Amino acid sequence: MKDKVYNLIILGLGPAGITAGIYAARYKLDTIAIGSQRGGMVSWSHLIDNVPGFGEISGEDLADKFFKHLRKYNNCTIVETTVNTIQSLNNRILVSTKEGEIIQGESLILALGTDKKRAGIKGEAEFLGRGVSYCTICDGIFYKDKKVVIIGSGDSAVKGALYLSDIAEKVYVIIRREIFSCKEKCDITSLSKKNNVKILNNSVVDEILGNKKVEKIIVETSTGSDVLKQEIDVDGIFIEIGTIPQSILLKGLGINLDENGFIKVDNECRTNINNIFAAGDITVGFSSLKQIVVACAMGAIAATSAKKFLA
Repeated sequence: MKDKVYNLIILGLGPAGITAGIYAARYKLDTIAIGSQRGGMVSWSHLIDNVPGFGEISGEDLADKFFKHLRKYNNCTIVETTVNTIQSLNNRILVSTKEGEIIQGESLILALGTDKKRAGIKGEAEFLGRGVSYCTICDGIFYKDKKVVIIGSGDSAVKGALYLSDIAEKVYVIIRREIFSCKEKCDITSLSKKNNVKILNNSVVDEILGNKKVEKIIVETSTGSDVLKQEIDVDGIFIEIGTIPQSILLKGLGINLDENGFIKVDNECRTNINNIFAAGDITVGFSSLKQIVVACAMGAIAATSAKKFLA
């Protein structure tokens, strides 16, 4: 690849990046798609049932189907690796990988996705990998017939709690406010019917305690004018409080970001740099709905915008 210049570089192998790759390949653009995780965060999902045509499907299976679809196009090279740096020089995009390879392109689509937020709880960093996790699908199976905690009130927290309820003996769901922020109301209904799930409203985890591994948490619950503090014995803690954009690689590119680090795009998935486009959960300005179908749509639009630019 040393002297080769691709028409388009796509960074990210989640729904946005893969769809962008499919569209770019169909547009006959010489394309390379780079990413470290097939399917992105989709592969972490236990069960997905809101993607048309698939019914109920695991995140891992859906990610595999996405990847196989992209792989059938000969004019889209796929490289599974980690990106170290991104540079723009004389209207040429230069991407370096962890292996030291430099990949050149005329245009770029950023579909880097997001990472899980940290809660900043005392003991969280200390017990990471020793009872603290950010992925229920990855680590839930290790807590069969044990007591676990889910921290969070959004879609990922509720889905994670449903998944763990079929594995663990007891699932505590701790939410900061009175009600869930989860948009999928049917999931909240399903969770409320689980006999082994206890929901603690108006509550926060103050500290995580243990010796070699997590053993208990201290929870503070607001009961109006008073704050009730209690210790709960648990074996595992899953933190699902949202995501942050993977925008650390964008420093120095001159791309407009919002105050939280999300890439600003217009309705054609264009950034303020004429040969750089963005799609999926890393963006802001297109839609506030962070869903697979939206990411796919944005990938298609970004590839179309790249095609127009190259033409």
